[in-house]
Amino acid sequence: MTKRYTLPHRTRAAEAIFAIDNFWAQTFADTGLSDLNYCDLFTQMWLKRKGPPPAKTDLYALMPNISRRTAVKYVQNAIDRGMLAEQECSTDRRLRLVTLTPAAASKVERFLDHTCSSFSEVGK
Repeated sequence: MTKRYTLPHRTRAAEAIFAIDNFWAQTFADTGLSDLNYCDLFTQMWLKRKGPPPAKTDLYALMPNISRRTAVKYVQNAIDRGMLAEQECSTDRRLRLVTLTPAAASKVERFLDHTCSSFSEVGK
């Protein structure tokens, strides 16, 4: 098998990954939600933003690197800090539906723009 990418390409990819993680931390530092598990949660919610709002309990699976118990705390923390909005479900009052707030969506989009830029440099 031939190598598709050179050592410099791989090095730039590794550096891009670290820079992307660091950019997430910087972008969300003012919210107290700079942990990369929030990156998993918020970017997956952003990807599904056009669909119906998910139930609060469905969000826990969007953070696969932490326990469900910890995910429960993370989701509530994001709600408490104003990055997620919670509302009653009109068809089932037992459910709470959750969406990204406009502030969170804006930060996620800034993060994704940075990510696109970082990876565009890797293959050069």
